[in-house]
Amino acid sequence: MSARRLKTFVHVDGVAYGPGDQVPDKVAKRIGDHAWETEPAFEGEHGTETVQVPGDEPVAPPRSGRGSGIEAWREFAEKNDLEVPAEASRDDIVAACEAAELIEREE
Repeated sequence: MSARRLKTFVHVDGVAYGPGDQVPDKVAKRIGDHAWETEPAFEGEHGTETVQVPGDEPVAPPRSGRGSGIEAWREFAEKNDLEVPAEASRDDIVAACEAAELIEREE
């Protein structure tokens, strides 16, 4: 059985699976990543343990164009536990992300 937890209901070959269900491995392979919780919980001998899945790190917004606004950058900083002042501009937030080495500096 898959140790991953569904975050919504899905139907595979006419069978419904939901967040509380045990999903057989052969069925789990057919369910897209978008339907799974991002941090699967595993039952160990000491209870439930939450594991960070590689690749689930927040992705930096683009530096220009669509999706590059201050709110996107503020959200990215917050998801990386980087505190930025409420009055910080978009450029201030980008600079703080560079200083914290969350993103590479642009030349």
